[in-house]
Amino acid sequence: MNEVQQALKKRYAHLHPLLFQRSLEKARTDGELFDMLDTFPQEFPVVWDEADRTWKQTDDLFQAKNVGEDS
Repeated sequence: MNEVQQALKKRYAHLHPLLFQRSLEKARTDGELFDMLDTFPQEFPVVWDEADRTWKQTDDLFQAKNVGEDS
């Protein structure tokens, strides 16, 4: 993990470590990682939307777009 990623981990320490790690894995750049974390939904449950490359809040995990697609 580089310095920028470590700083983001400290800044978003309120997020569960697994959510941070999944965001880190999906981000192509440090800027994209920041955008993912900064726009993380306030309510759960959340799903990853591959088309928009962002986390989205959903009321129904089974009806969420792109559930189960992992690139």
